[in-house]
Order: sequence, then structure tokens, then C-alpha cells
Amino acid sequence: MSIGFAGWARAGFAYKNAASLTDSFTAHACTEDTTNSAQSSSFPRTCNVQSVELELSSIAGGATSVTLFLARDSGGDVGVTPGSTSGATQTIQVGATTATDGTTVFSIDSDIHFDSGVANATAGTLYAVAKLNAGTATANIRVNWRG
Repeated sequence: MSIGFAGWARAGFAYKNAASLTDSFTAHACTEDTTNSAQSSSFPRTCNVQSVELELSSIAGGATSVTLFLARDSGGDVGVTPGSTSGATQTIQVGATTATDGTTVFSIDSDIHFDSGVANATAGTLYAVAKLNAGTATANIRVNWRG
């Protein structure tokens, strides 16, 4: 028996404004935040996460890379992306005009389903768990999805 798939009905992104990054993993709730990003929206209960973008500012202390994974829970204990809780690492691409600004983009392409049985999980929210190799930075985080 085959099941037809007509494709995803919509696309969007969840957002976290001004996440403080250091050299230790911290979990940042990504969801709808129309105050800081008017087009942001919460995650559907089932979706495909395409990518995660970190728009970095105030890069200091020798930070040259970001390690990141997505988690279902606010503690960052239930990883849902490849690499699970060890994460994937990307080099920070420093801005063309400002050396303390930069970006990283992580390709994900993973189906995510909300699971109410996971402690500290919130419908419509995934947690970007991130750290720098050194120093500090502030990140605006966009998690791009199709649902």
C-alpha cells in the first residue's frame, strides 16, 4: 500500500531574539515572537525543520564557531536533530563591514513531531541549544520549517 504525499502546506520560521551565547550549552526557546520578528510563527505539531540561522552580534573573546542542536525540552536533554546532544559545529562567517557581527547556518532537513509525553516540552516551541568555542556573542535565531 502506498500513501500519497502532496507536499507541505506552508512554511515559516520560529524566532528567538537576543540569545546570549557563551562557551557552555544553553537552551533558547524558539517560537512565535511577533514583537521582535513580525513574520515569525510557532512550530506546527508536525513539520520538517529545514535550517537554523544564527545572526550574531557583539562577537568577542575569540569566538570563531558555534555548536548547535535542537531539543524538544527546555533543559536541552531530548535532542531531535542529527548529532543529538553533541550537536554540529559551524564556523562563524564574520560580516563584510563589521568584524563583531557574523552568521552561521545549519542545514537540518529533519521531520519533527510534538510529543506531549516529553517533560518540559511546549507545543509550538523547539529549543536551540548552542555554545561558542570561546568568548561571547548575542544571537537572533531563526529556525526555518515546512508544515
